[in-house]
Amino acid sequence: VHSDTYIEEFTEAVKDAKATDRIRRLHPVVMRTLIDQYSYDAAVDGVADWIDSIDAAMECAARAANASTSGNDGNDDVIFALTRPPSHHACRARGMGGCLFCGPAIAAFRALELGAERVAILDIDAHHGNGIANCVQDEARIRYCSIHEEVVEKNWFKSEKDIEKKENSVDPRTPFREDRGKLGNILNIPLAKGTRWDGESGYRRALLDEALPFLADDGKQPPDVLILAAGFDALAVDATSGLALETQDYYEIGSVLRDMFGGRIAVGLEGGYVWQDGTLGEAVVKLVKPWATN
Repeated sequence: VHSDTYIEEFTEAVKDAKATDRIRRLHPVVMRTLIDQYSYDAAVDGVADWIDSIDAAMECAARAANASTSGNDGNDDVIFALTRPPSHHACRARGMGGCLFCGPAIAAFRALELGAERVAILDIDAHHGNGIANCVQDEARIRYCSIHEEVVEKNWFKSEKDIEKKENSVDPRTPFREDRGKLGNILNIPLAKGTRWDGESGYRRALLDEALPFLADDGKQPPDVLILAAGFDALAVDATSGLALETQDYYEIGSVLRDMFGGRIAVGLEGGYVWQDGTLGEAVVKLVKPWATN
């Protein structure tokens, strides 16, 4: 998934951090991605967790195919990759946004290697997963949907010349609805600040009416497995976004996905930063509870 040049850059940066015993930037122009001597090992461990999760999902998909079931056969051995650092901002040729390797994209290509014909990635982090989009944009068998808080356009390339320049840059994908990727395998669903679960423009509608139909190609080509990039920074109490979900809403998300995919789902932790009072942990438990109670 990642370029040899980036992996070499990352490993050399980690060697420098170890030799100098200091925290440093991964890249001079990547402001918020700091690393130390342990960062490479942590990132590799995170990838290993994502691989364990997708392997379990593929095993369930194989059982479902053999039994001609939907995968909701009670053998839902879903593995949640509790990884840090997160990963959905890591592009093919550069880590960024605190992310070093792109676990969801790596899991998707792993699923293809294991025989999946179609793979879906649903990103519920409050921020657009530009790294996932960048990594999967050239693979038509993978569909990626991001439900995220809308982004102010002034921070992005806008003229035709700028757009062409950005297409050739390390991170050509944007968070806007009109960016469908070169193959049309990307769907961005930006939500307004203050968006809650219910309501005409709510999160539930975005998930049920837009995200899931797109990932299943409107029922024409449903995915063999779903990869869930599970960010929890859409919680109302999380100051890193303006979305307004509650912990119970993650139970609703989990219930929808469990009913649709059973154990044919790989789940991994992305954003979510309100851990001091237990809110993050509560939301994680709520998300996975449907698999424990069915």
